[in-house]
Amino acid sequence: MMKRLCFLLFVLLIVSPIFAIGFGYHVFEIRTEPEFGKGVFPASVMYQFNFPVPDFINGNKTEFAFRLDNGLVYRTLRQDPVTGAIMAENPSLYDFPKEYTVHYDEFNLFFAQGFIDTAFSSDDLLTAFVSIDGRFEMAFERLSWMTDTNETEGVFWDGNGNYRFPEDGLWIGAPELSEDRSAFQTSISLGLKFSYMRDTVTVRDGIRGAFVWRFAPEWMILTDGSASFVLSHNEIQLSKTLFSVPAGGGRTWFSIVLDDFFSYRWIYGSKVPQYVQGGDIWGPDVPNARNVITNRLSMTFYGPQIYSMDTYPSITFFWDLGWAFGKVLNTDSGESIAESVGSYGIRTEFVIAGIAEFFYEIGCSYDPVFAEDMFVAQKFGFSVGV
Repeated sequence: MMKRLCFLLFVLLIVSPIFAIGFGYHVFEIRTEPEFGKGVFPASVMYQFNFPVPDFINGNKTEFAFRLDNGLVYRTLRQDPVTGAIMAENPSLYDFPKEYTVHYDEFNLFFAQGFIDTAFSSDDLLTAFVSIDGRFEMAFERLSWMTDTNETEGVFWDGNGNYRFPEDGLWIGAPELSEDRSAFQTSISLGLKFSYMRDTVTVRDGIRGAFVWRFAPEWMILTDGSASFVLSHNEIQLSKTLFSVPAGGGRTWFSIVLDDFFSYRWIYGSKVPQYVQGGDIWGPDVPNARNVITNRLSMTFYGPQIYSMDTYPSITFFWDLGWAFGKVLNTDSGESIAESVGSYGIRTEFVIAGIAEFFYEIGCSYDPVFAEDMFVAQKFGFSVGV
């Protein structure tokens, strides 16, 4: 409770002086999780408040905004909390439920300045930004825990009502779960984005990317010491419209777009929380290592755009790959790995007026890390954004 109170006071301290500027407009997104209410009910919400500031450079965008993201997420325990050993290496030693629930609140107060206007893209060619970040987390057993006689075994408690791991001391493998399983962390981010992409929803051609550094040392103001890391997150997207049938007014009856999303993460630190670990691919988790590369190759079939450019159905075929190599983080063993994961699947969605999005995904994870069995999974739900 004290950590969350400090978090809320810190947010108010950061934003209260700039309320005098007056809000321009705000953006919010409502997300669902398949594990929560079968994906029907909202699980998290993101707000963004943009403050009306003039463009410092004529013809280039200046943005000053405050973003707040909070709700529930569902995670899987990947490493032994006490030793940091990767559980997938010896699955017989960790034969118990590993899914748990996390309530989180994260804020970002950021300033961005664009440089070099181009007629090809609606974005500036280069955009530099700086951000002050804060995050509060509180972890719980999964929502189905103790709902009946078959759900008495959890991640943190065994089926006999005993602690599965010692409560005292630092959990090397999961520093954000130490002590009362809550964390309050602050950080500073610096980044540079570039865009030479013509993007009209169903037609995309060009390249864009971002290079972001996030610093979260233990001595950061108001942090509780549960995080100590430096993250370098770099990503590039290449897109090409293979086929398009215009419908007038900037709309299309049908189009096919090929995209490739590449990312590389380099992480250094002794306490790396799970929300900055690994890479983001569909299906399996990428192990927590110093270097992580992910790549998604996808082909999307759009159309038709109904009445407006932002109302349309689509179907996407994707192929995800992930590689983790180098030193394993959150462990004192000094172990190094070189492991890969992959998945492929289909995502269908229907977007209404650019506000509501209904989706369904199904895919297969193959060659999982440490030769685990293949598995098929599905996800469905909706998101809302204004």
